[in-house]
Amino acid sequence: MTRLAAAAVAVPALVLSGAASAAPNADFVSLPSPLAQLSSSPPLAGGASANAEGLRHRVAARTNVVVSLGPDGAPLRVVATQRLDVRVKGDYFFPIGAPVSAVEAVPGSASPPGRRSTSILWAGFNPSRRTLVARAALRPGAVAPSLPLRVTPGPGVVALENTTGVTTSAFTADVLVAPLARYFAQLKRAIALGEVPTSGGALVTSKPVTTRIRVAAPLHVEGTIGARRVDLVLEGRRTIAGSGPVRLTVTPADPARLLDRPVAGLSGRRLLDRVARASLTLSRVRQYRTFLGNPDPTGPSSTTYVYRTAARPVAAAPAAGESSGRGWPLTLAIVLALLGALALSAFAWSRA
Repeated sequence: MTRLAAAAVAVPALVLSGAASAAPNADFVSLPSPLAQLSSSPPLAGGASANAEGLRHRVAARTNVVVSLGPDGAPLRVVATQRLDVRVKGDYFFPIGAPVSAVEAVPGSASPPGRRSTSILWAGFNPSRRTLVARAALRPGAVAPSLPLRVTPGPGVVALENTTGVTTSAFTADVLVAPLARYFAQLKRAIALGEVPTSGGALVTSKPVTTRIRVAAPLHVEGTIGARRVDLVLEGRRTIAGSGPVRLTVTPADPARLLDRPVAGLSGRRLLDRVARASLTLSRVRQYRTFLGNPDPTGPSSTTYVYRTAARPVAAAPAAGESSGRGWPLTLAIVLALLGALALSAFAWSRA
């Protein structure tokens, strides 16, 4: 953990310990973490790992996922291009988990990637900074459940559904408002600055009761459906009037509805609900920004998803012969004639 991250964790703890001294009947309870893994995927196939014999590389990851849709909206092809900006001198070995059917280097990559059925492989030596770029064809059936958007065409309409939702655990209780509000302000500040958010806690004055809540990563969806322009933040399901080719770009967005609304005047229970939902939503956003894993767990990651209508692959027809009217009877006759000519030649040669 860096000194900055350690300080960020220590500040809420000091604030809460001071508040606990002022309110001896309050108990400290950890809040849902904005770094929690709420489902097994994304990132795909267990994410990424790094093996560098104790050396830790700093890695920033950017991924572009192109989803080619059939007439019914089902993914026909999924191609992910990931760019890794690797810092810190030394050897590296990065398996990036994914159900890969093919992979290739993209121009500008310092080296070509390797492939296993369940991962993209990078191995080499970093002199100080390396750029590694791979384009991988993924198995659509394996990755479809982890995609953030479902597109369903209908007569004159197209339904867009956010599929990032997950039900998870939280708790409710009476809490001290002031220290929790300070932690919430720190959480918002970290998000605004693009920093990794830290976990926090609450001082409860009643027995915590476990609850179940549903959270989803807000999706900024923009592009076109036929001639219809689309630009919206999608948290559930929307039906768009229009038809024609789909060309949509989707990016996971911070939960402005939860972060930006004022908290002044909220009771402790309502503030606790706001903070828990915001924290868990941020963890869900973080998952979908890391569709392919980053070998540096603290490194920045971003993912853009592109959905576009594509033609369903059609099996190639058998190649026609030079004479399209030639059938098997004619071919057989030609073969027999050639064999006869060879027999006559052999007879003439034997008589010579």
